[in-house]
Amino acid sequence: MNRRKVFTVLAAAMAILASGCSSGPATATSSRSTAASEPYVATYAQNDPRSPTAQASAEAKRTADKARVLDWANRGLGEEASPAWLLPAVRGNFKVFKQDWEIRSDKVLKVGVSRAPALNAAQTIADVQYAARLANQLKQSVITKAAITLGSDDQFTVVNDAATKTIVTIAGQERLTDFWQKTETVDKNGKTVTAYNYYVVYACDPDVWSKLVAKYLVDLTDKIPEQQAKRTIAGLFAEIDAETRYEKEKSEAQFTAEIRAQQAALASPIPPAAQRAAYRSGDSAKIAAASTTAADTDYIAALAALAGIE
Repeated sequence: MNRRKVFTVLAAAMAILASGCSSGPATATSSRSTAASEPYVATYAQNDPRSPTAQASAEAKRTADKARVLDWANRGLGEEASPAWLLPAVRGNFKVFKQDWEIRSDKVLKVGVSRAPALNAAQTIADVQYAARLANQLKQSVITKAAITLGSDDQFTVVNDAATKTIVTIAGQERLTDFWQKTETVDKNGKTVTAYNYYVVYACDPDVWSKLVAKYLVDLTDKIPEQQAKRTIAGLFAEIDAETRYEKEKSEAQFTAEIRAQQAALASPIPPAAQRAAYRSGDSAKIAAASTTAADTDYIAALAALAGIE
């Protein structure tokens, strides 16, 4: 399947999906609504101290006295150190944000995260690496499915390598807002570390997201020489488009487990021979670890700081 044919398949699928998208004007505003947002209430079962969720909560409480927020965006205007929308958004749920900012419900929202010693550096990293974060999300979705559907380890290795090298173009993305925190943490060696966590929220219409996914898959298949693998990846468009735009919040336990797995992968990368098994496991922590590279260091550090993980 050559590039033109692959693009035709993806474009046709994209057109079908996009035709059902709302074309109404966005209602995003440049400042938050003055109406009180719906309070975010965690509903996770924590009664059993042996449960992963309870253990994650205990860990967060244990490390709480080792980290504190010294300053944050709009503090002088009465903003909270951690807005109600922030943690749910980083976990994948933008319900509170959409209500607070009066965002159309079908908008696709994504958040970029970074951490750096200086505020301007953290902002630059968050914006520059936003496309890389989207590419990583798409890669995880593609490779997880490829690990199951491709017939051989060799095919998987080729697709995995190609996905790692494929970038995302973020044309059509609207930068909605950002937020930062100056934090002070005490590491495992007792050293006090001051850094800035930076969060930036982007939005796009559903049809724009479909085009982004289609472009990513076209560029990906262009790097794959094997025809059967090309056809397999091209055929995943509808699944990947739907899966990556769908908002599903990670539980506290899942969020914590993924961060710890990524931290471990930074220290000891998962060898290529073991990556297919990780993707096929269906375990989100193993999948997150398998897709982790050295370029994710600051991103993972920011997530860990937000989750209260040492």
